[in-house]
Amino acid sequence: MKLRSAYLASALAAATVIAAPASAQQSDRVTLSSMGGHVMGNPLAKHKLTEYMSYTCNHCAAFEAESHQQLKTKFINKNHVSFEIRNLILNPIDLTAAMLARCGGRTRFFGNHHALLAQQSTWLKKFQSVSPEVMATMNDGTVPERLRKIARASGLDELMKGRGYTAPQIDACLSDKAEQDKILAMTKHATVTLKLTGTPSFTLGGKPLAKVHSWGALQPKLAVLPQ
Repeated sequence: MKLRSAYLASALAAATVIAAPASAQQSDRVTLSSMGGHVMGNPLAKHKLTEYMSYTCNHCAAFEAESHQQLKTKFINKNHVSFEIRNLILNPIDLTAAMLARCGGRTRFFGNHHALLAQQSTWLKKFQSVSPEVMATMNDGTVPERLRKIARASGLDELMKGRGYTAPQIDACLSDKAEQDKILAMTKHATVTLKLTGTPSFTLGGKPLAKVHSWGALQPKLAVLPQ
């Protein structure tokens, strides 16, 4: 009986090892914060880094390009830093992109986020080249109708279709009032409570990092954090 129990325990242990993906990393783990931000890494990490960002901010796109791999490999995957994205909305096209970034749930967020920023110059340029006649209609209709017009005019809808979303799914995401409320609440928290005035801005442990608006300025501060 003891031998049988030992065999079963050994088999279960082996099954557990096999079930855990060898390639799993903390940076593959995504959870939602109490404010609705997306957290990459261990949500119980000793050091909690939060970025307040705008999808129309070129410095935010530069930060994403420069930090994307290093933040994951040097900090998040070492289990002592988590990284949360929160919105600080600057304009209606920013809100449109933020709504689309959240499309598909938490597991799709960081892929959407990276794609939107990687292609920022393309869709912003397309939106800025819209004729004055079309631009004059952007404020007509309900909020979801306006967001859909912006998505079409900028090509954000085509970007999302390229990521596997259907037109009905895109429309549903742009009409999601609950998600819009979370985005606007994060923006209010950033501007009213934290008194942040630019993007990207960062907090560490909930406290704003003064004069830190780039990967070059942020990286040295993360490098000295105890593991």
